[in-house]
Order: sequence, then structure tokens, then C-alpha cells
Amino acid sequence: MRDFFRYLIVFVITLILGYIILFSGIWVLTVIAGFIPSIIFSKKYLKALISSFSGGIISSLLFLFNYIALGGPIFKIAYFAGAVAGLPGSLFLIISILLTGIYCIIGSIIGTYIRKII
Repeated sequence: MRDFFRYLIVFVITLILGYIILFSGIWVLTVIAGFIPSIIFSKKYLKALISSFSGGIISSLLFLFNYIALGGPIFKIAYFAGAVAGLPGSLFLIISILLTGIYCIIGSIIGTYIRKII
């Protein structure tokens, strides 16, 4: 039960930090969103990876939902960005959401490794 709350905290902090970092516009820094809670709270790799990945995915989905709610033309932007990359717009959005989760995983791996060393 104690591990559940530990990784719930990792999930929530990753979610909040990922959302804030996505709003800052520096998308690659979502590695920090996985790194900070993992270095503080996590002890096991797999549980940290799952909670960081899910926090990153949900923060990206919340960011997109908020962007749509504010009237942003996300589908038009995704269409044009996907056309430049040679992908359909919907696939481009899915890949960007998954990459946010993967960046959080990378930060989580680094944070958990440093925690195990210390």
C-alpha cells in the first residue's frame, strides 16, 4: 500500500510538471517531469516507468484538450505539421503524445538510477 501512494505521488507530480512544461513551449524538457519525482520518490524501475509514462500521456492529453477548449486550431496545425513530416495529421498527434510519455520515461530511468546510486 505504501508503494501505491509513492508511485501515485510520482504520477501526480509528473502530470503537473509535464503540463506546466508543455505550456512553456519547450516540449523536450518533459524529461524533467519524469526525472524530478523519480529521483525523490521511486525505488523500482518498472513502477516508476509506468507512473511516469501515464502521467506524461495524460498531461499531453490535458494540454491538447485545453488548447482545443481555448479555440486553438490543433487539427489544422497537426495537418500542416504532418504534411511537412509526410504523415497524416492524426498520426502526427498520436506520435507527439507518445513521445511526451517516452521523454517522461527517459527522465524516470535517469532519476531512478541516480536514486539507486545514492
